[in-house]
Amino acid sequence: MTPTPARSGGDEATARGESATGSTRSCAGCAVGVEDEVIRAVAVRVADLKARGGACQAYGVVLEGSLANQRILVRPFMWRVDGRLASAQALSTGEIDVARHVDPLNIGRRSLDEVVHSVEHEAVHIAFAIPSGAEWHEVLVNERVEGCRSRSAVAAATP
Repeated sequence: MTPTPARSGGDEATARGESATGSTRSCAGCAVGVEDEVIRAVAVRVADLKARGGACQAYGVVLEGSLANQRILVRPFMWRVDGRLASAQALSTGEIDVARHVDPLNIGRRSLDEVVHSVEHEAVHIAFAIPSGAEWHEVLVNERVEGCRSRSAVAAATP
């Protein structure tokens, strides 16, 4: 899978593979096997989200489009966006960058489920046009993700 999607426009930042927010889409240090593991796990979540309908389906469709267009980039570690460390970032175009690990030396390794949760979180931002940054926006996004995940857990536990 090629992590760098095609871009429109001819400005210098676009040519380098950078988004308007400064994230670089290509990732020379990204391990393909790790990326494949995350992409497979996201694909499983997409099927579950679409089957649930409603808000879950809405952001599941966004994830499905991001997967189909190879717009999900798994980075090995966090990166800087506008001077702040980021573990995930989404653009309205469906591009989602996510860190596989935050800081394994100090914080510990992220589980695959934590990484997929971050991808889902970013998809909710896109699907419902919820801006990032404000605490109450993040609370709303987390509530939507947790609502769809808790229903998944209940459904999985039901015989």
